[in-house]
Amino acid sequence: MFGLSFLYLAQGIPIGLISIALPAWLAAHGTDVAQIATLAAITGLPWGFKLIAGPFMERFSFPPMGRRRPWVLAAQAGLTLSMLSLMMVSDPVAQFWTVVALGFVINSFAAVQDVAVDGMAIDVLPEQEQGRANAFMAFGQVLGFSGFGALNGYLLVEYGLPTTAFVSTLGIAAVFTFIAVTRERPGEKLFPWTPGAATPQTHASGRTFAAIFKDLIRVLLLPMSLFLITVEFLARASAGIAISIFPVLAVQDLGYSSEDYAYWMGIMGGLSAAAGLFFGPLIDRYGAPRFLMIGLICSAITLAGFAAIESFWGSTVVVLTGLIFSQVFGQLVFVASIAAFMGICWSKVSATQFAVYMSLANLSRSIGAGLFAGIADAVTSSQAFYLMAVLLICAAGVLIFFHPGRHKAALQELSAQPGVQP
Repeated sequence: MFGLSFLYLAQGIPIGLISIALPAWLAAHGTDVAQIATLAAITGLPWGFKLIAGPFMERFSFPPMGRRRPWVLAAQAGLTLSMLSLMMVSDPVAQFWTVVALGFVINSFAAVQDVAVDGMAIDVLPEQEQGRANAFMAFGQVLGFSGFGALNGYLLVEYGLPTTAFVSTLGIAAVFTFIAVTRERPGEKLFPWTPGAATPQTHASGRTFAAIFKDLIRVLLLPMSLFLITVEFLARASAGIAISIFPVLAVQDLGYSSEDYAYWMGIMGGLSAAAGLFFGPLIDRYGAPRFLMIGLICSAITLAGFAAIESFWGSTVVVLTGLIFSQVFGQLVFVASIAAFMGICWSKVSATQFAVYMSLANLSRSIGAGLFAGIADAVTSSQAFYLMAVLLICAAGVLIFFHPGRHKAALQELSAQPGVQP
């Protein structure tokens, strides 16, 4: 649990610098909105295409050091060195495109590390511990980007980007040191030249890409997989509307400053991540689908209820209360859905399969935001909240048909088919 959370903290460190502290610093030094949007768009691309790394992890491995750990080590080393390279940038405004290029490289290594760590979690965690692990992993990432976002914001102003990059590198290097001295499974090698041996694997490594993609398509098209993808699409589409309407409502309609909005969203993000730690063990005990249903329904009730009391939106207490419930139940949906997806992954292609699920989730949120943009001028804020609630209720309706036991039986049938290695 600690190891996976620590690895997720390493992913949060570059997010804190590239997505929080650096854009704010650039804006304060006269960089226009278009350039900052360009920074966000280009440096965010690797997270949308991280599923490309999955097939390579399934195809190439070094079992004596673990099935995923060599990839985690390589990605963490690349993340450390690429973050260190930002020390060459003395003037981020004048060297803007250098910052963009290095930010893209940094996030590329972070995205590869994310795929490898997710695959490792699926491989080594018993199913009954995946909910708790997801809660801790999400908490680690939030701790990384919130803590280093605040720290880097201070360091950029007082000491500049070279010092800021060096401090961030130290944090990432600490995580690299941890994974360098920690085995994926007992008895494996720490390094190629140290004692140890491969442990029994659930599938043979070195399969062809054609075989990997064939297995991937088979498992993705299983009925329970399609049901869960539909649930996630509807839930993330609702989230896409939320990220579009929340800042506009707060700043333009309710009169809060952008600083106040960012502050409270950060506070609520931390509280919701802490709530996720509480939900994790319960998800393990009672099952991810049950808590996913609770999260979807409670989120829908919160959004619809907030829309129904529009006349009270002028009260800060009402707004913050609605935000608290929205963030906490949203975190429950997030943690429970990840645990549910982990639970239906096939060990043969788990890294690729989970990466596809997460990429589809990110795409669904973008689709929700994009479609809402086309009707945003024609609906009121309260109608937007009702729309989000309807999408979540539809997701809950689809979830009724999701039965993990049937999926496990289908996986057993796939593994038993002629020519399919168990």
